Amino acid sequence: MKPRRGAAAGGFTLIEVMLVVVILAILTTIALPKFGNVIRTANEGSTKAKLGAIRSAITIYYVDSDGQYPSDLVQFQQPGNKYVSGIPAAYTFTHGNSTNINYSVTKDTTADSGDWGYVTAGIDKGTIWVQCTHTDVKGTTWTNY
Repeated sequence: MKPRRGAAAGGFTLIEVMLVVVILAILTTIALPKFGNVIRTANEGSTKAKLGAIRSAITIYYVDSDGQYPSDLVQFQQPGNKYVSGIPAAYTFTHGNSTNINYSVTKDTTADSGDWGYVTAGIDKGTIWVQCTHTDVKGTTWTNY
């Protein structure tokens, strides 16, 4: 007996396979940008939460030290300290991840490194922020957090 050929044999034609590939390509084109934005939003939300955790640790240190802010954050980077388990990475879309801390005597909102910024003296001593002049997904400049 000869095997049957064509669509009647139960296989798919080249046109049908190509149509399925085109439909999958269209769906992928629509879905991928939405997932990319979700990942960016999640990473940025994580950075804002980390910023809040570091600020809380600095506040607890302030209370424990009778009104003195830490002169630097080196002790916060040591494993096992009682305030925070290390300084986490700051994420911004433009700069990526950074665990660097730049120390200054004033809050410099023009610095654009994507690092953490920490004020070591003056009226703003104890202030920490993300040194990035770009905006997050909601349009807010990172230095405003």
